[in-house]
Amino acid sequence: MRVPDACRFTGISRSSLYLLIARGEVEIVKMGAATLVLTESLRDLIERQRGTSTSRTAAPIRRRSNQSEGGKSGRRFRSGRGAGDFASTPLFDRE
Repeated sequence: MRVPDACRFTGISRSSLYLLIARGEVEIVKMGAATLVLTESLRDLIERQRGTSTSRTAAPIRRRSNQSEGGKSGRRFRSGRGAGDFASTPLFDRE
């Protein structure tokens, strides 16, 4: 299949697909100017990803302790945020 079809099939971006091709994780065939991605190679990639621990787990989303419960979305907005306002907010819990 062609590269755009392979991207739709896997749900990854074109640049990610080319990175996988460069690493040898996805096999291609060149026919003239066309780059054809082998369907079996894409299926193998998906099966390999199913076996990894990162594909089966996700980081839990943690609510900030200073977040209000009121309002429709529970978010508070303010004008004039500085660059350092987000520095103290951790993105992930450290265990």
